[in-house]
Amino acid sequence: MGIVIRQSLKASIVTYLGTAIGTFNVIFLYNQFLSQSEVGLIAGALVSIPLIFASFTQLGIPHIAVRFFPHFDDPSNEHRGFFSFLLISPLVGWGLFTLGYIALRGTFNAIYATNSPLLPQYFYYIIPLTGSFLYMSVLESYARVHLRIVVPAIIREFYLRVANACLILGFGLGYLSFDQLVQGITASYLVAVIALLLYIKKLKRFYTRLDFSFLRQPIFKEMVAYGGWVILAGASFTLIQHVEKIMLPAYTGGLGTTAIFDINSRMGLMIAIPRNVIAAISTPLLAQAWKRNDTSQIEDIYKKSSLNLLLVGCFLFLLIWCNLDFIYQIIPRHEVYEAGRWVVLMVGISKIIDMGTGLNSEILINSKYYRYDLLFYMILAVGIVVGNLIFIPLYSYNGAALASLIALAGYNAIKYFFLWAKMGLQPFEWKTAWIVLLSLGVWYVVSFIPVIGEGDWVAWILNLGVRSTAVGLLFFLAGWALDLSPDLSALIKSKLSK
Repeated sequence: MGIVIRQSLKASIVTYLGTAIGTFNVIFLYNQFLSQSEVGLIAGALVSIPLIFASFTQLGIPHIAVRFFPHFDDPSNEHRGFFSFLLISPLVGWGLFTLGYIALRGTFNAIYATNSPLLPQYFYYIIPLTGSFLYMSVLESYARVHLRIVVPAIIREFYLRVANACLILGFGLGYLSFDQLVQGITASYLVAVIALLLYIKKLKRFYTRLDFSFLRQPIFKEMVAYGGWVILAGASFTLIQHVEKIMLPAYTGGLGTTAIFDINSRMGLMIAIPRNVIAAISTPLLAQAWKRNDTSQIEDIYKKSSLNLLLVGCFLFLLIWCNLDFIYQIIPRHEVYEAGRWVVLMVGISKIIDMGTGLNSEILINSKYYRYDLLFYMILAVGIVVGNLIFIPLYSYNGAALASLIALAGYNAIKYFFLWAKMGLQPFEWKTAWIVLLSLGVWYVVSFIPVIGEGDWVAWILNLGVRSTAVGLLFFLAGWALDLSPDLSALIKSKLSK
């Protein structure tokens, strides 16, 4: 387990550093040097559209690599041609996608030309970007089966974001035209694929043997069935993450509204980061508990995860919401993006609901009902798409946020009642209501704090500091006094005793 822990810790640090750089790029650099439509294109459409296409064209190969590699693990025999299979198979999906995509160029232009005329100009860039995302996913999976995740994380999370920052600076300083900027960003993803191939070669796992004899064996049918299953899961997951950024450009406001939604939703999404950490720690414990059929431990994890995540989520959301006016002040062209404050509210509430319902997916996928998790994910994907079709024409980017809020609330409600009905598990207790009431109370009190000064950095720091301190003291002192989280109380007592 030593290598797993070391690699996981290092990869987590790289991921969070990359997230910080990416957020800085979009909120500050992009807005400093790009127009609103250009931000929507670079940060939204040219990332989201290829990612969604790649999730379908990869044919489930990344998941097949992880699931079936043990059947081929034989370095002395070059893994029986498994690596060559991983490289060649995605070409089928990418080739079919390319043919269909080019054939539907007229439809693509009809959808986007009116409201986002910039997007059809870069129609053909979607093809190499889709291929890059596709092969990055495949090669990262191959590295993962060899327990190597740090370097792929550095390439994906750090290199790409730093490269984008350098390219944006080059554009802003006049060294690059906008066309050259898009070409440079596209090239950076191709370089990432080459870097992954070179890393695999350095690991001495780059094999060129061709051996497709397994295609005639029963395991191939199992691989096809599994691949078909995970295509739906992977595509649903990617669609949920990016659907707004491919639908908003088709409506009034186009790429400009995409930029407003993207920047404001990023602020709301920041509160969900701790959920990934707690899920990563708790998932192995849940798997072991299911193996022992220890429902009492599962229920304990379910309840504690709900309380702790709700507490942390509400606290982080209050920090953002109570300081939102001052956060906008440091964003270039903030007067444009302030109109999207309700996106921050709705995305933030949707994440609080998701965190407050605990590790429901993690419990479900480790149980005998794991297939239902995919079904519920597909329902969520359909719900978000339908919601966007209804609300974006009515409320633009606010409609996209509203659709996400309604769909995520319904998705978590379905999982809540399913776990309650099938397993007798539910995460809520009276402390859940107290956390919600405490959050509303803290927001109400902090809203009366007057603005200190105006227009300079000293006043900005004072306003941000006073509100953040007030939120922190009120929230955690009240939470400690009411013992809303036994884990948090124990941690505070431990620190105070030291």
